[in-house]
Amino acid sequence: MSRVVRIICYSAKGIPGHSLEKVNLMEDMGMEGDYHATGGERQLTVISQKAKDWIQAQEVEGFCFMKFKENIIIDGIFLENLSDRGKLVMGGVILELTPVRKKCYAELCKLDQNHENCVLNREVRFAKVTSGGDISVGMEVAVSDF
Repeated sequence: MSRVVRIICYSAKGIPGHSLEKVNLMEDMGMEGDYHATGGERQLTVISQKAKDWIQAQEVEGFCFMKFKENIIIDGIFLENLSDRGKLVMGGVILELTPVRKKCYAELCKLDQNHENCVLNREVRFAKVTSGGDISVGMEVAVSDF
């Protein structure tokens, strides 16, 4: 079973995010209270638990490790296997994955300079809210890959 592991909201740029147990996702906008909630193709940032575990296991830190800010961590789904317009369904909420991917800063990244593989460009996905509502930690996530 796939589920929401953690929800993080960033109320302003440059300040740490805060974990939430429950949040409202606004259709065509993003997460209520998050400074990225401005519409477009990058309303939310979703990462797999697999990628979070991989980050913590690395001896060499990639450039993005401190720079990257996710909104939703999901366990039990490999995001790299989903299509560019695949959907994540949580109750009545539907997130549509976008073709926009996380930018890689190869010239600044120790992982790239050491010729090491980085999973972030595969397991980080941007999404937009196509059907809004509340989501909460522990909520089941279904995939609709059409």
